Amino acid sequence: MKEVYQMIVCGVGGQGILTITDIITIAALKKDFRVLGSEVHGMAQKGGSVVTNLKIGKNLHSPTTPTGTCEVLIGLEQNETLRYIQHIKPKGKVISSKVVLFPISWKKDRKTAKLAREKIEENLRKFDVDVLMIDAEKLAIDAGLAIAQNIVLLGALSQIEGFPLTVDELRDALQNRVPTKYIESNLNAFDKGIEAMNTSA
Repeated sequence: MKEVYQMIVCGVGGQGILTITDIITIAALKKDFRVLGSEVHGMAQKGGSVVTNLKIGKNLHSPTTPTGTCEVLIGLEQNETLRYIQHIKPKGKVISSKVVLFPISWKKDRKTAKLAREKIEENLRKFDVDVLMIDAEKLAIDAGLAIAQNIVLLGALSQIEGFPLTVDELRDALQNRVPTKYIESNLNAFDKGIEAMNTSA
């Protein structure tokens, strides 16, 4: 791997951003990598923006990831993906859930919501990065645990070329981090993410 692998995980409170970060950290430390991270999650309990900057490597100094330097972004909500996409280097990878959390007032205004979704995706395509949209919500439900959308995207991440952790290493870390009663459904969600990447290839 490169001397330093930089990435962003973002979404809103309650989507499991910090769980993804924990699993990656556990796997990296077991592999004798160093890990530095910077988290912003003060509004997490109110559904506010949550973002984690993460660096993996041997010789790390600062936990923050400068604009345009990250290899990959994992986004659990499209607005948040758009908010942080400028951190990705040219030709970098973005794996985003198709989920968009609209204001409550838009629930009945399907036309406005549809136009807003199209505008978000249009703006995402303006960046010189490889954007892959995954229906993480549906895949998590298919796996037997609707809240495991984050793990679906973690499975997708495991298929990114150059990512320094293997599928087996992430699986092992997942089982160390997730409560026992949810391990099977989380592993199913992880596999769904892998399948989604292989299908889109």
